[in-house]
Amino acid sequence: MRRLLLALSLSITALVGVQASGSAPVVNALPSGFSDREVTTLGPLTGVEALPDGQVVALEQSGRLVLIDDRDGSAAVRTLARFNVCSDSERGLLGFALDPAYVTSGFVYVYRTIPSGAPGGCSNRVSRFFMTSNGLDLGSERILVDGISSVNGNHNGGDIEIGNDGYLYIATGDAGRDPRGDSGGGGSNDAGQDRSLLNGKILRVDRSTGRAAPGNPFSGAGTADCRIRGNTPSTPQTICREIFAYGLRNPYRFAFDPNTSATRFFINDVGQNTREEVNEGAAGANYGWPLREGRCPQGQNPPCPGPTAGLIDPITDYGHDDGLFVTGGAFVPNGVWPERYDGTYLVSDGAFGTTWAWDGETDLGSSFVFLDASRPTDMVFATGPTGTALWYVQQNGQVRKATYAAPDAPDNSGPQRYEPLPTPDRRFDSRELSPPAPLRAGQTRLIDLGAPAGATAALVNLALVRPLSNGGNATAWQPRTLRPSTSNVNAPSGANVANSSIVPLDAQGRMLLFTQATAHVLIDVAGFYLDQSGPTSAGRFVPTGPERIVDTRKPAAVGNEFERVADGTGELVSVIVAGNVDIPEAAGEVSAVAVVVTGINNASSSKGFVTVFGGATRPSTSNVNVNPAPDARANLVVVRPGAFGSIDIYLDDVDHVAVDVVGYFTGSESPSGTAGRFHLLAPRREVDTRTGLGFGRLAVDQRATLNPTSVPNSASGIAQNLTIVRTAGRGFVTAYPGGTLPTVSNINASGPNQVRAALGFTRLSASGSETFFNGVSAKDLVVDAFGYFE
Repeated sequence: MRRLLLALSLSITALVGVQASGSAPVVNALPSGFSDREVTTLGPLTGVEALPDGQVVALEQSGRLVLIDDRDGSAAVRTLARFNVCSDSERGLLGFALDPAYVTSGFVYVYRTIPSGAPGGCSNRVSRFFMTSNGLDLGSERILVDGISSVNGNHNGGDIEIGNDGYLYIATGDAGRDPRGDSGGGGSNDAGQDRSLLNGKILRVDRSTGRAAPGNPFSGAGTADCRIRGNTPSTPQTICREIFAYGLRNPYRFAFDPNTSATRFFINDVGQNTREEVNEGAAGANYGWPLREGRCPQGQNPPCPGPTAGLIDPITDYGHDDGLFVTGGAFVPNGVWPERYDGTYLVSDGAFGTTWAWDGETDLGSSFVFLDASRPTDMVFATGPTGTALWYVQQNGQVRKATYAAPDAPDNSGPQRYEPLPTPDRRFDSRELSPPAPLRAGQTRLIDLGAPAGATAALVNLALVRPLSNGGNATAWQPRTLRPSTSNVNAPSGANVANSSIVPLDAQGRMLLFTQATAHVLIDVAGFYLDQSGPTSAGRFVPTGPERIVDTRKPAAVGNEFERVADGTGELVSVIVAGNVDIPEAAGEVSAVAVVVTGINNASSSKGFVTVFGGATRPSTSNVNVNPAPDARANLVVVRPGAFGSIDIYLDDVDHVAVDVVGYFTGSESPSGTAGRFHLLAPRREVDTRTGLGFGRLAVDQRATLNPTSVPNSASGIAQNLTIVRTAGRGFVTAYPGGTLPTVSNINASGPNQVRAALGFTRLSASGSETFFNGVSAKDLVVDAFGYFE
């Protein structure tokens, strides 16, 4: 029946609402802790997509592409493009997706219904365009898939997404009437079963050429490239290579799961007279339309016979007592909302307006009702400066967002001790996941670090590997708290950059990570912080120096003692730390030493890395990533010394290394005490020379002194993240307690206009102050304090 088809026009929607045989319960308010507000109102809307920076793009059915910036609450609206589309019935501007490397490539993908000579006068097209901050360049169009039938006006599908496998997925409807003309319309239309047509399918194609993705289920003899051949009664009956899954009626919206490296997605397929369904995407799957509707034969409701061989039932469905046509869906990012929402999938009905939080229920209508809207069409999660919000759009033109009031990260002001691992351990590597997949720009990931019971924070080395964006950064923080405005690591496009961080954990030993750029992520754990209410022998920090102990650019000599030998493809530099620069000689009095390690490339044309360890076996981790010359990269490393009080530094495609000692952690044979216990703070910005906070931009050879307001004057040292920005050229910054300037550095720049970050453990003066020295070139400095030592 026409009234039960997915209708984007308000008149049809009103009709199905009035004639419904039942209705979902009205939700008077969102769950506790959530708020919902209208951001703006546009024309009738079909879709919404998030940008990595927290802005969103909305799609008007009439063909206008709109950018909405509500990051500061202003709801600024700007037109990005106007497409010439067929917009009658269910046609129009229907789908939009960002390239994984959008920030550098500028590529976006658009699904729209265009006027054409195809039967019905219009057909659907998927194209790639180039987009900048000024808008979308219509002249840059590259047609990827064309001639998807829209013969009857309705059932166009229209969603497009990019999976973790890097391929473009396209949802197409069955065109409302068989494009081949041999089965009819409505419930008799078998286009979804006809594998020689692109209609009623999920397609998977290369996002540059539109050709079938390698590994698609249909290839070889008897198959053909169908991407531009069109769908008409005379279309050849060879199977289309672009097909990933089939047997669908009108998969108007589908969504990928951001909580996994797998290409996991759910397909919301609009039913006919009885049931609406959600399917799990799978290569070669046949979801059964028109033989089946939901989990029953077409036209039936449960209890009913199960599917015959070769057909796959949905993971959940609902009858028309609960709604009339399924629309948008989105996976809740784990760790962002309260724990009850982890693992849930939000899905809406476009007639009754109900949005359920599905958590495995066979009948979606029995799931928890999250909100009640007015004819929603699509939804997406977007992470901005104030947190992660659910944006959703409606047929009446309203753009709305539901926001969870995440609390600020608490200060864990109770004292803590540090327990180093025997050797650094890689606890997360997106390259080693099954399948390997980078973390996507603008998304969050909940990561289990395998912490021991009672751990409150982890000392990690966080690395971004070849981010697909200039100025990419990552932020790590405690789950279910407000994302801080600070970042933990900054990396330019194509570079490998690491930075140590102390990351607060939840009770299950997990952290949240937000990546501004699509990049592979590595997390190496050096140790954990645990509550320590009373005196303790081990795990207290004693700040020293800072003092340089080794610089391999200079010959080995007294005061610069090291041994450098070949080690496989790299070199090994051994340094004795016990008994030097105020570090105790007795092994039992030192559990770990804290050193700033700077990798230096003066000649190497390759990207290299530095691994710092103690003991006989080199771990499969890294501490510093150095890019081709000229480059110098510094990072704080906390490492357990070897049996003879030495640390070993492995250099792989790195010319030289400098090592500065900043302190040590007491061992089990140290006197018991409270001095040096750690107090974790929510990140607090102490300095931002761009705005004049703390002091102004640093000139060459300038010193600036600061008394950090975040820590008591009695603190012996401060834990802080140092970031240099808008560098004028190569140079460095040194943090020290004042007095005579030491020959050390905390952070280095290799050229102009760089952004670099480094963790610092800095000894404070007797009055609680620290001094920053800027060498070689002018630069801005940002300092974020996140803890202190008693």
